[in-house]
Parts: sequence; C-alpha cells; structure tokens
Amino acid sequence: MMLVELTLEFKGLVPVVVAFIDRFLGCHKHCWLGERLLQTFDEHFFPKVKIDNRLSFYFPIFDRIAKNDTVPPRGLLELLTHFMIYLVEKHDPDTGLKSWSQGSKVLGICRTMLMHHHSSRLFVGLSRLLVFTCLYFPDLEVRDDASVKVYMFFVHEDLKERIYLRMLICVPGTKLRHILNNGDRLLGISPSPQSDLYFHVQSPQPSGDIIKSRTISSYIHLERVIPLLVKQSWSLSLSTLGISVDKPAYLEGIRDSEPSVEQREVDGGTNIQTHLNNDRIDHPCEPLRVIDSKISEIIGMLRRHFSTIPDFRHMPGLKIRILCSLRFESEPFSCAWGIDLPAEDSDVLDVLPAMYAAVLTFSSSAPYGSIPSNRIPFLLGEPPVKENFMGLTDSLDIVPIENGSCEVESFKALVTIELEPREPVPGLVDVSIEANAENGQIVRGQLQSISIGIEDMFLRAIVPSDILEDIIPGYYLDLFNALWEACGSSTNTGHESFPLKGGKGVAAISGTRSVKLLEVSVTSLIQAIEHYLAPFVVCVLGEPLVNIVKNGGIIKDIIWEETASDSTLGDAVSDANFDRGPLYLKYLEDDEERENHVQIRKKNMGCFLILIFLPPRFHLLFQMEVCDVSTLVRIRTDHWPCLAYIDDYLEALFS
Repeated sequence: MMLVELTLEFKGLVPVVVAFIDRFLGCHKHCWLGERLLQTFDEHFFPKVKIDNRLSFYFPIFDRIAKNDTVPPRGLLELLTHFMIYLVEKHDPDTGLKSWSQGSKVLGICRTMLMHHHSSRLFVGLSRLLVFTCLYFPDLEVRDDASVKVYMFFVHEDLKERIYLRMLICVPGTKLRHILNNGDRLLGISPSPQSDLYFHVQSPQPSGDIIKSRTISSYIHLERVIPLLVKQSWSLSLSTLGISVDKPAYLEGIRDSEPSVEQREVDGGTNIQTHLNNDRIDHPCEPLRVIDSKISEIIGMLRRHFSTIPDFRHMPGLKIRILCSLRFESEPFSCAWGIDLPAEDSDVLDVLPAMYAAVLTFSSSAPYGSIPSNRIPFLLGEPPVKENFMGLTDSLDIVPIENGSCEVESFKALVTIELEPREPVPGLVDVSIEANAENGQIVRGQLQSISIGIEDMFLRAIVPSDILEDIIPGYYLDLFNALWEACGSSTNTGHESFPLKGGKGVAAISGTRSVKLLEVSVTSLIQAIEHYLAPFVVCVLGEPLVNIVKNGGIIKDIIWEETASDSTLGDAVSDANFDRGPLYLKYLEDDEERENHVQIRKKNMGCFLILIFLPPRFHLLFQMEVCDVSTLVRIRTDHWPCLAYIDDYLEALFS
C-alpha cells in the first residue's frame, strides 16, 4: 500500500517500481511476490489514479499488469477505456500528435493483453475498448490499428465460450437460437449479461407450442419492396460506456449552445458590471479571426442550411421509411395451426386461411430510435401451388384493404418501417409478429430480420421555406459548393458552430475526403445515376454529358452548365479538366526489347455534382468526373464512418 501511495504522489518512481517488479518476476523463487505486487496495484492503484494526460507516466506498470495472466484484466481495461474517452473529449487541433502517441501506447497494451490472456473475461472489456477506438478516436492511424486488433481478437480466439459469443453477435436468425436452446427452455429466456452489452433485442414471448413459433419464419414472410444493392448481414451497436447520455458530443456531433455571459442570471445583490468583468477575466474571449468575403458567404449559407435541420434531442427528428410486403403461405400455415385445408371442389376464397388483427413490432440494436409497430386488420394466405388452383388464382380480383397508410393488394400487405436514425449506419431490424388465427389460436413468433443499407439513409437536403420553387436548383448548387469547401478545408469553418432548428443545439463540420476510380462506361454510369441517384443530382457540367443527360429526360430541375465556370460552380470543379489529352502507356516488348508507345484516348465527357443528406445532420458529396471508359469519383463528407459503406455501394451501383 505504501508503494502504491508513493507511486501516485511521485511519478518519477515509476521506473524504479518497474525494475523492482521485474526483479521479482525474473526470480523463480520470488515470482509470486511480483505477481502479488501487481495484484495490489490492480486493487488499490486503479481506483485512485487521476485520469488526465499524465496517466501515460504509468504505462510501464500497466504493461507489466497486461503481461501477467494472474491479474484480472477488468480493472485495467476500464481505466484504459475511460482514458480513451478522455482523449476523445479533450481533443483539439493542438493535441493531434499527443493524441496519436497516447492512443498508440494504449493499443500496445491491448496487444500485450491479447498475447498473454487466454480467458473469456477479456472479451467484453477489450472488445468495447477496441470498437470505441475504431469509431470515435480522432487519429486515423490509431483507428486503423484498432481495427486490425479487432480482427485479430475475433479470429484467433479458440475457446468455446468466445465462439458462442461471436456466433450470437454475427449470425442472426432462428436457426442459431435452435442450436443454443437447451432442453425445454423456452424462446423467451433472458439473454446473457455479456451479449446484452451489445444487443438490446427483445426476445419473442413463449408461444403455446414452441415448435410452431420456431418455424413461423419459414411460411410468414416480410420482404423489402425495393431490394438493397449492398446487403448488411450483421449489426453491432456500441454502448455509451457510462458516459452521460445528455452530452455525448462525439457520439452525436450535437451539443447544446452555451448562453452568453450577458444572458446568464445574476443574483439580486450582485453588481451586473462587476459580474460581467469577472467572467471576462476568468473566461477570456477567443481571438478575433479575419475571414474574407468568400468564407463569410459560405458560413452564411451553412448557417441557413443547418437552421432547417431539427435537433432530434428536443423535437421529432428526420425519418426514413422502408416499404415492405407481408405475406404467408397457406399450406404450411394451415398444417402448423390446425386449420382444415381446402377441398378440391371448394371456392378458394372461402377456404383460404386468414390472419386477423396482426401486429408487427420492430426492434434494432442500431441507432434508429423507437420504431413504431404496424397493424394489419386482415390478410389472406397465398393459395397452394397446385395445378387445379392455378386457374382460380389467376382469376382472383385485387381486393384493397385499408390499414392506416398501408394498402393490401391481392395476398400481400404493404408495411412501412419508420426509422429515426441517430447516426447514418446500416443495420438490422428484428421483426416479431402476433396475430389471431381463425380457430382462435394466437400466432406469435420471430420473422426474418430486415436489412437496412446505407442507401436507405439517402435524403434530399431540406429547403428553407422562404426559397421560391424556381430558385431551388440554384440553392442546392450553392449549398453543395459551401459544403464541398467546408468538408475539404476545415480550417476555414472548423471553429464555427451552426445552430440547429429548435434553438438549443449546435453542430460543427469536420470534413473528410476520399477518391475512387470506377472502370465503367459512360452509358452504364448514366443509367445507374438516373435509376438510383437522380433526386440528388444538383448540377451536370460539360457539354457532351449535358446533351446526353438532357435527352434522357429523367434528371430535371437542376443546373446545367455546358462549360466550367469557377464563379458559378466554386471549388467543386477546380480539379476537373475537360480538355485532357491522350493517356500514354509505355511498355517493353519481351521479344525484341523495343520501347513502344501505345496511345489510348480517354475522352472527358463532363461532371456530375451530387448532394446527399444523411440524417440526422450529415452530408455526402460526390463529384463524378465522367470519361467514356472510366469515372473518377471525388467524395467529401462530414461523417467519416460512412466511407466504410460507400466504397461497396459504388461498386454495387456501377457493377
């Protein structure tokens, strides 16, 4: 205990303590004393140490604790997690190098734990720390290093308990639940505490017949009306790690605006002028910054735009809607629930099974907010696929049945899944159904999950109410240019905060850029954009491309520019050159080793400018420089995690 107290008070003793511990651990007879000393540090040092930048002085001691498998890793992992949270919260432009150094040292300790600990007690704490670092640490190199360690952590585990945990996280569906169910235990059992840290999925209620509930997803189907280009097969959510939910600045990107000194309440007996002067002394104002007229216009445009975005913490946020269709097969449904099958000479409509008062409930571990349930008053089953029913099936009329905003057509019911994203990420929505059968039984069970893709998050930017309809295209182009500049050089707008709708929250822009080359013909590219991205095109640039797109007649109400104009298009097309010459490829022939030049002409057609809004407040910008055989896509965004999904999306879009 005295050694712990001295180490807390005098950081210069750390090398001496480390050498002292190493001497014990290096002696076979006294090794247990070194282990006992490390355990003492684990029990009494971690609760008392202060979490700040000087915590790195103690990293040599932490490294010895990480190497020793007799010390439980929980205390060290919790301390390192809180330290990483501290680094993220305190990060600013002046701490970049320090954040990189300290983050790299923390990951070095994590690597030591991976090499020396082989028990499942390491799983929860270390995975939370690594995933948090992957998502939110400000330094890109540290994030990439954490991603590699996450991969190592999940691939090199060989214990049965960890395999089960990985299966629970990465393999959705009822088959896995069947494998892991034991004996007569029902589907409504409570999930394990460890898996609950990642997933908050409601377990289906136990049904009267467990076999019926297990097989319900094989004949009751909820399917997307519009299939995804890139399917998301798993979903992982990160808990807030004990951080106050009211102020997750780095999780939400939105914080409450602080009232000015003049707006603060002053006690009745206090002199106002003295109070203001004291506040100015304690909290000196930021130095004045000189900005030119161009930056001033950009900031004005961004302030106007962000004032239309609702702060979902204080008012309803922006919603996305996923259209699905619900149907069920008559034969397996009737066999499972004891409903008589139709006779061959009977009327199909009279004998088909039906579900009454069906309720679909939704849940997700992804940040989609509270998902409203759907109610379907009545739904007929699909007729059996038999020769003697085919003629009758084809002759059936379409019977519309109202369900609020949903419509039922033929043997399918349209279902709308309404999400209010807190972050634009793909995920899975789990679906449970509860309905009444004709014979009075309650049909209850879990259906196949619905995949949500990054393309589901694509919305058009909100237009202020005072913008006239005929100038909306110009407004979108000006907004694109402002966001392109802000996401490209954050030094111009990085210190600005933009108030959101509602007057309580403010947001800042931290931009990221990327580039992708697509080997696709101009015809295929235009067809894909017209089919999937037409609502988000704000400008088409270049005479050849303008003529082709205009003749298609699908993309309308945008800005058409046959020639590049810096005054009109700003910096978004400053890198685009529509008069590039031929591309020369030099190679050596194997036979005669003669140098030859092969000329490949690469005709530059023009450029697409695409503006996509990602709820709750982010943006995705594409500048597509179109050639006849390839396209260069320049990407800018103020939400860097979405780049992980955009690469696959573009590949699928133009494949």
